[in-house]
Amino acid sequence: MRKNPNLFSAHERRVALLVLLAAGVLTLGIMALEGLFRPSLGLYGATGAAPSLPNVIDAQPLARL
Repeated sequence: MRKNPNLFSAHERRVALLVLLAAGVLTLGIMALEGLFRPSLGLYGATGAAPSLPNVIDAQPLARL
């Protein structure tokens, strides 16, 4: 039986905290790099609505069942 009532030792808690911090830093770094090198979305990446194209209509079904 353990004499210490804690489930994890101080060293184990410290290692777990360092692992969580490293995972968070790695995740944020990857997200930042992805934002820098993501391919452009062209017109659809703009903040405004896409401009209407001449002679283009909304999609319609080819046949009615």
